[in-house]
Amino acid sequence: MSFPLPPSRRFATALAVTGVLACAGCGASAEAPASAGGVTVRPATVRPTTVQPATGSAGQDPASISPTQPGAGGSTPQGSPAGRTPAAGGRTPHGSPPATRPARDGDVDGDGRSDTLSVAGGQRLVAHYSGGGSDSVVLRAGDRAGLRVLGAADADSDGHAEVFVQLDQAASQQLTTVFRYVDGHLRQVSLNGQPATLPYGGSTGYVTSWSCRPASSPGTALATAAGPSTGPNVYALTLTYYRFDGERLVPLRSTTAAPAALDALPFEHDTVSGQPGCGSVRPGP
Repeated sequence: MSFPLPPSRRFATALAVTGVLACAGCGASAEAPASAGGVTVRPATVRPTTVQPATGSAGQDPASISPTQPGAGGSTPQGSPAGRTPAAGGRTPHGSPPATRPARDGDVDGDGRSDTLSVAGGQRLVAHYSGGGSDSVVLRAGDRAGLRVLGAADADSDGHAEVFVQLDQAASQQLTTVFRYVDGHLRQVSLNGQPATLPYGGSTGYVTSWSCRPASSPGTALATAAGPSTGPNVYALTLTYYRFDGERLVPLRSTTAAPAALDALPFEHDTVSGQPGCGSVRPGP
């Protein structure tokens, strides 16, 4: 059984009937992955408890990069489409000038109009840009059982909406991957050299959530939360904050909250929507 996060009394009730879930950041737990609702749940890619030092540009100290400096929020395409190399399987996308404000939801190329996004053949994300041109990107992922586009929203306010695609939907956990518009093309975001995934869901053993533009950390693109149960309806939550660097997701910092009841856990919410996820993009079934 799956259910929305974060906290609600209905969530606490649902926890009592779900199986133990393995998720991001749970490597330190003594609990092994278990089947939830008949579906084996694999650990998520994002591991908040094993954050590695952020790596900046060549020759630059990572600590000197802030989310508001060039390179910290990712690349912003410059100029016109002329001279760009089309992405594999797609046509050269419509160009756009450097962004001066956040993009509206659905506007990937930053021209002020929503673009058309879809999954083709169960393995490609296809974008048809409103101003002309397209991109077709192969998804690097293991299980594509629940593959679908959740939507697009500008997580780092760079003028281009990130695309969120659901990879898998298990009994009590959903995994989502992210695509960014970098140097005029869509690219799947990576974390430590692997496709980045954002877990969402929970069980009697673990809870997980994610959001963009966290209210408590201005300038941060994404935040994840994950924690094991330490007692009946009590969890020790670890929150990890990230920025984008081109097509990479870079950890900024990680904190662990004191064990608390589900309804008292300090889950982050999107500043714009006040909910988990990112703008109109909402995780969950």
